[in-house]
Amino acid sequence: MSHSCLYCTKTFYDKSTLTKHQRTSKNCIKLQIEKEPDKLIKNELFKCEFCLKELSTKHRLQCHIDICKIRKQQIEDEKSELKKMTTEMNKMKKELEQLKNKPTTTNNNNITITTNNTDNSVNNYCSLLNYMTPEVVQESFKNFTINNLLSGSQKDLADMTIKNFLTGKDHPLYLCKDRSRNKFVYTDSENKEKEDANAIILRTLVYNGIAPLLKKLYHEEYVKLHDELARCKRIDDSALIETSRDDIKELDEAYKQFNILKEAEDYISHLSKCLPTSIKDRIYKDGLKENLLDIDDSKQKQTNSDIEFHKQLEMIGDYTVSELHGFKDLFKKTGVVKGPKDLIQNKNLINRYVAFLKD
Repeated sequence: MSHSCLYCTKTFYDKSTLTKHQRTSKNCIKLQIEKEPDKLIKNELFKCEFCLKELSTKHRLQCHIDICKIRKQQIEDEKSELKKMTTEMNKMKKELEQLKNKPTTTNNNNITITTNNTDNSVNNYCSLLNYMTPEVVQESFKNFTINNLLSGSQKDLADMTIKNFLTGKDHPLYLCKDRSRNKFVYTDSENKEKEDANAIILRTLVYNGIAPLLKKLYHEEYVKLHDELARCKRIDDSALIETSRDDIKELDEAYKQFNILKEAEDYISHLSKCLPTSIKDRIYKDGLKENLLDIDDSKQKQTNSDIEFHKQLEMIGDYTVSELHGFKDLFKKTGVVKGPKDLIQNKNLINRYVAFLKD
C-alpha cells in the first residue's frame, strides 16, 4: 500500500517514511506553510543568520554554518580588522617608547606647555597615548549596562569620551582645531602636536577598551532573546514572535553602531562640536568646571550647616534639643537615662526622648 503526501504529491511505501519526508523536506515544509499558514507546523525551516539560506533541520543548519562562505568571509574580515588595529597599536607603542623620558618645551597659541612642574596652569595635561590604556577605558565603563547599550548612541559615547578622558587638568589634551573639517590634534609625551585624522587614534583607544564589555553584554542579551523567540515559536504566538524578532534586530543595530572603528560619522561630528578648539579654550573650560565644583561643595557645606541648625530648633515636648544635650552627654558616659521628670514620665514622649539620647 502506497502513501501519498498531501502537499507535494510524492508517494512512499510506508507511513513512517512519509512522516519523515513531511518533517525534513525543505520544499514540502514550504508547501505546508503556504497551504496551511494558520496551522502549527512542528518542523519549521531553519535560516542561516549569515547567508539567510533555509535548511529543514537544526542539524543540517549546524552542518551548513561550518561551511557557509559568508560566515567564513566575515571571520576573515574580522581577523583582518583585528590585525590592522594591532599593527596600529604596536606602532603607537613603539612611538611612545621612543619619546619616553624626553622633557621639552613647546609653544602652542602663545601658551607654553612643559613637562616639568613650573607652570601649574597647563603642565598637568598628559599624553593621550600614555593615559588611555585599555585598562583605564574599561574602568571608566565598568558600570555600562545593557540598557546603556540599547538606549545609547554614538553621540552619547562621544559625550562619555569627553567627560571621562578629555576633560580636567589631569587628562589628555585633545582639541578640534577646525570644526568644519573635523581636524583633531593631540599632544604626545613631548607635548608636540600630532594630527589625528578622523579621530582614528582616539576611536581605536576607546573601542579597544569597551569592545570586550560590549561583546559580553551583547552575547548575554542575545541568548536571552533567542530563548524567548524559541518559546514564542513553541506556543505559536505570531505577535510575540514578531516582537522577539524586533528585539533581536534592535539589539543587533545597537551593538553595530557602537563599533566606532567601522562607522563613526555621528561620533566624529559630535566630538568636533563639543571639543575645545585651542589650549586657551580647554584651560578656560577646565577652570569653569573647577569653579562649579567649588560652588557645589560650598552649597553642600551650607546645606549640612542648615540641617544642623534646624536640628537644634527641634522640640521634644516643651524642651528644645539644645536644652537636653547635657542629659545626652551623661547618657553616653553612663548609659543612665536622666532628664526632666515631666518628659521622662510622659508615655507619649519617652520613646522619642530615649531615641534622641541614643542618636
